[in-house]
Amino acid sequence: MKLLNPPNRSIQKLASLDGLCDLLDVKKGHLLFICYKRTDELKYKSFEIPKKRGGLRKIDSPQKGLRVVQKKLAELLEENLDFKTCVQGFIKKRGILQNATLHKKSTGVLNVDIKDFFGSINFGRVRAVFIAKPFEIHPDVATVIAQICCFNNYLPQGAATSPIVSNIVASTLDNRIINHVRSHHITYSRYADDITLSSKKLFPREIAHISDGRTIIGEDLANIFSRARFEINENKSRLQSKYDRQEVTGLITNKKVNIPAEYKYKVRTAIHHWIQDPKEAERKYFIDILGLKPEEVELTDDGSKLKHNIYGRLSFIAMVKGKDDPTYIKLILKMADHDKTPPKFLKSIKEEYKMYDVFLCHASEDKETIVEPLYQALEKIDVHAFYDSKEIGWGDSLIETINKALIKSKYVVAIMTENSVVKAWPQKEINAVLNGDISGGTKRLLPLIHGDKEKILSNNYLMSDKLYVLWEDNPEEIAQKIKKLLAS
Repeated sequence: MKLLNPPNRSIQKLASLDGLCDLLDVKKGHLLFICYKRTDELKYKSFEIPKKRGGLRKIDSPQKGLRVVQKKLAELLEENLDFKTCVQGFIKKRGILQNATLHKKSTGVLNVDIKDFFGSINFGRVRAVFIAKPFEIHPDVATVIAQICCFNNYLPQGAATSPIVSNIVASTLDNRIINHVRSHHITYSRYADDITLSSKKLFPREIAHISDGRTIIGEDLANIFSRARFEINENKSRLQSKYDRQEVTGLITNKKVNIPAEYKYKVRTAIHHWIQDPKEAERKYFIDILGLKPEEVELTDDGSKLKHNIYGRLSFIAMVKGKDDPTYIKLILKMADHDKTPPKFLKSIKEEYKMYDVFLCHASEDKETIVEPLYQALEKIDVHAFYDSKEIGWGDSLIETINKALIKSKYVVAIMTENSVVKAWPQKEINAVLNGDISGGTKRLLPLIHGDKEKILSNNYLMSDKLYVLWEDNPEEIAQKIKKLLAS
């Protein structure tokens, strides 16, 4: 962490309360009234929300004038501070995706959770950190800053100042851990109270190891947390080898950053229930699954609260996997088909993903003899087919366009010859469709075989039980069969 000292907005060596009030654009009398005269009941509204992994999280939401002052103070601190790249939480252009990316393809990943992170940062620690270097703020001013930031002698979850102040206080911990693990070539990052250390080599036993199924944190590392006045939550700390599912801030990092399968399953299930009965699905999700009380949720009559929640989760999938990810597109289009008041961005997605009747999967050698005449025959009978030579233009992304077309197609015709069965790209397309079939997708696949049927199918055993047709230089006949299959 370092001070940036922006012109006319620097907080270093801030010597008076008047100077703080000028920076916050608030009258001194008003600030003192909010901090010292207003009762706790008027300062905060407290409630509990369920945690993702069980239990309840207390939220202290600042009210009225205090909320405004905290927001201004948070913005002032953000202008003045630059944090090391290891700090990934509550920093612009950083987040859980960037944090997880730091640790992908690791031999070992250690997750360490700090117990009661915000609650362990009290008034005295906040005041002291602003008095010390690099801030060197006058003690009286530091006292008022701590008064703005703290509630009941801790950093409240819900205050705009808590994230950045927690990062300031934890910067000492960050520095000490970095120095401790540097010689082991370990990557370190912290997202709020979620700390991750990873290694591309064998994970050093003195940092952490597994004993009787439990993760044991090395004594020297544990002492660093203790000296920084943070307590490790041993029940949530875990060391994951490359043979385990390595998870960092909720994302899988073994080979590439990915979303857990159960997350996508829960979104898919929520969409299914919302389509069937929006109101009941909303009640079930917030009351039965999350365990909230009706008065805390403010349920709607049309299920719109759950709908917005679903769109939020879909946006998360798009953020991690990209907006061209097949799972995201499939789920967002399903919402588009049933949402009578969709958000504006859905219109462009629906337009972009207009359906093809047929996707023609082939090897390049089979274009002239099979694909071209079949494509022409399909077009004559108004069957809209995706044929890469017709649809992919100069400058288009080949992979992106084909992936979109696979999603957009109702039927996939796999042209299988002795050429195609040994080609990587046609097999990749076929496998993508087969995986969709296996996972419960509705994509239909029709093998079109030219050559030795037994030999060709032996290379694709997953297709051996599927309906197929034989190519005998009969494009019009096959086009009619495809049209009948589409109609059925």
